[in-house]
Amino acid sequence: MRLFRDSGVTVTKDWQRHLGAVIGTPEFKQKYVEEKVSEWVKEVGILSDIAKTEPHAAYSAFTHGLQHRWSFVKRTIPGISHLLRPLEESIRKTFLPALVWYAMYSRNDVRELLSLPPRLGGMGITSPEKMAEEENRDSIHLTRSLTEKIIAQDAKGETDQNAVLELKKTMSRKRQNAQVERLQHLKDVMPIDTVKKIHIAQETGASNWLTCLPIRAKGFSLNKQEFVDAVALRYGWPVEGLPKTCVCGDPNSVDHTMTCKKGGFVCIRHDEVRDLTASMLREVCRDVTTEPTLLPLNGEHVQYRTANTTNDARVDVSARGFWTRGQRAFMDIRIFDPMAACYQRIPLEAAHQKNEREKIRSYGDRIRNVDHGTFTPLVFTMSGGMGPKAKCFYSRLADVMAEKKHQPRSHVVAWMRCRLSFSLLRSALLCLRGTRYSAPTTIDLDGLNYQATVVESGILV
Repeated sequence: MRLFRDSGVTVTKDWQRHLGAVIGTPEFKQKYVEEKVSEWVKEVGILSDIAKTEPHAAYSAFTHGLQHRWSFVKRTIPGISHLLRPLEESIRKTFLPALVWYAMYSRNDVRELLSLPPRLGGMGITSPEKMAEEENRDSIHLTRSLTEKIIAQDAKGETDQNAVLELKKTMSRKRQNAQVERLQHLKDVMPIDTVKKIHIAQETGASNWLTCLPIRAKGFSLNKQEFVDAVALRYGWPVEGLPKTCVCGDPNSVDHTMTCKKGGFVCIRHDEVRDLTASMLREVCRDVTTEPTLLPLNGEHVQYRTANTTNDARVDVSARGFWTRGQRAFMDIRIFDPMAACYQRIPLEAAHQKNEREKIRSYGDRIRNVDHGTFTPLVFTMSGGMGPKAKCFYSRLADVMAEKKHQPRSHVVAWMRCRLSFSLLRSALLCLRGTRYSAPTTIDLDGLNYQATVVESGILV
């Protein structure tokens, strides 16, 4: 240190901040990280207060912003996982209760599930304590070649970017495999219904409402009741505030609200997807019609006994030139509840195929031989998952829309999935919370004596 006495260079053997991290003694590293954690805990507390009134915005702020603030410290300072425990406790005991209103959020298996990415059925609310060592190790491996060149003072050497890219891919695969293993372990200890809910949430398109930013102008935001209910539907958690008995007379439950015909909400859910599909088809096709009537049968034979042979038979949407130039394409939509009793004992993929077969038997042969068109069943789960033929249809629709609009196909697909996801989600929330009532007695207003009615009924004027 004497060598630098008159040089103006400050030399210390205790500590020094370096690019947002710290170099120095273990004692100072601990002090530095504890100060950072204390600051982050306060930020989690502020976000928790926001989550009480705007949980959707708070969730997006956490997953897209706040949890990445501590990534650099985790990657650059080794051996700090135990120092991040207060931050994890703040997330578990302050943020999650404000976000999901679910009493079991503190259970280890539920917390582990929520830490998984949405594509695996989680919510992407990571645990800083558990990820610290892994991220530090990956950072060391990823920068090893550059570190070696710095130590050797090799200013002319170049880092092999292809090798770095391959290393990133390897790390990503290992991380994904570890996440799948964690999910499988959770499935082994969770109830069967919860496992099926997780499987449903893993379908393509089922989590788009969760991963996009809650921009109100784009129609992608949820209020506090909608967000909490949406998370509860996603995992099969209890929903508060539902009446014990439905207007139809049956015992009320979440599953019952999704299929009860009272109130017309099931039809509204169906029509929402129909109208959205028709509006997208109008961007690229001609002669787009909703509820088109099929040609009547005049002695033609249909293959299946379950085929719809009525003369006023209709499908949901038709468009000309979608699959083949000049030919009409007919589409019929079905949205089903995978948790219904009839699907409990069959895999989700088989449930999709079963519904597709039923639609094809109802309309496929008739449309092909009588209307000389094509038929595509569009089968969805209530959470946004699609059947194989629906995936093929919307993939083709995205291709045509991207070509006509001169937009990247990936962006069109992402928007389409998100829009369908929100349409189905809002419809499910309407089924859950919408007011169902028996049809009122029809009142004839012609010749009604308002004065006499008010007096007889004791209505206060």
